[in-house]
Amino acid sequence: MIQATIGDRYQVVIPREIRRKINLKPRSKVTVMTQGSNIVIVPSGGVKGLYGLGRDLADGTDATDYVRQLREEWGHRP
Repeated sequence: MIQATIGDRYQVVIPREIRRKINLKPRSKVTVMTQGSNIVIVPSGGVKGLYGLGRDLADGTDATDYVRQLREEWGHRP
């Protein structure tokens, strides 16, 4: 785990190791959200290249709802 500090203007520097790992560059867009008491920062458009069944879950879709929807679709196929 890597720690960062919140500055006087509430800015946080993402540590170099993490920036390199996920290929963040200056002016990259990120999405900031909360999950419980955690802050989550996700690169915007970071789900490119996902294919196949379940790729829609990458946008935050609830897995249970996703499976229900698939089952309904499968039930209506000839």
